[in-house]
Amino acid sequence: MMYDVTDKVALITGGTRGIGLAIAEDLVAAGARVVLNGRSETPEAAELLRRHGRQRVAIELGDVSDTAEAEALVKRTADRFDRLDVLVHSAGGPAPGTVLQLEDSDWRAAFDIHVHPVFTLFRAAHPYLAREGGAVILISSVAGIRGCPGTVAYQTVKGALIPMAKALAFDHAAENIRVNVLAPGIIRTRFHEAMTDQARAHNLDKRIPLRREGSPENVAQAARQLIENDFVTGEMIVVDGGMSMRVTG
Repeated sequence: MMYDVTDKVALITGGTRGIGLAIAEDLVAAGARVVLNGRSETPEAAELLRRHGRQRVAIELGDVSDTAEAEALVKRTADRFDRLDVLVHSAGGPAPGTVLQLEDSDWRAAFDIHVHPVFTLFRAAHPYLAREGGAVILISSVAGIRGCPGTVAYQTVKGALIPMAKALAFDHAAENIRVNVLAPGIIRTRFHEAMTDQARAHNLDKRIPLRREGSPENVAQAARQLIENDFVTGEMIVVDGGMSMRVTG
């Protein structure tokens, strides 16, 4: 039996752009109601709100790396819609640098936005998720699975989300709260705008067997599969065009 997202409420951090926004668009199209969280509003998020109206889409700005703001975000969501069924943590950002290049503050900031909000958000959302069972999706990265030079903080925090999801899945399975992970590869978002043409050509020719970059919509499709399949928990889907297979040739 599939989990029906019709009229369910999904809170999506990092939801005003990129992968988070694509997940929101996909869920709204399937009949869900969504709350988009981000640090700033975007034209794309405003357009989603305009198209579907305030009964189905809300935008709640705030920084989920701040514990109080994260807790308040959950409360505002539940107060507005009187329920919270799906939690997607897509907030994040780049954290370039080797261990010798990073400042202490950079290292801590990576954990503050990628990892710590999961603890805070899940704890705050738990009473609502446990009412009828719910779904949690954490957006990791293939960088958290395999080596990637010059990104020690990013690899570490994205990798941390994988065992964290398993721990939450084990601890809350009896409440029918399912927790899963998505690990995107190279997805064409603002995150990759700084990539040079040379680097892009190398990725397509040498690193991605399907010879193309992914789209946020590719990740959103996988997210909805994990949300709707009510017999999957503690698992990870990799969306990377085959990059993590370590194909050589």
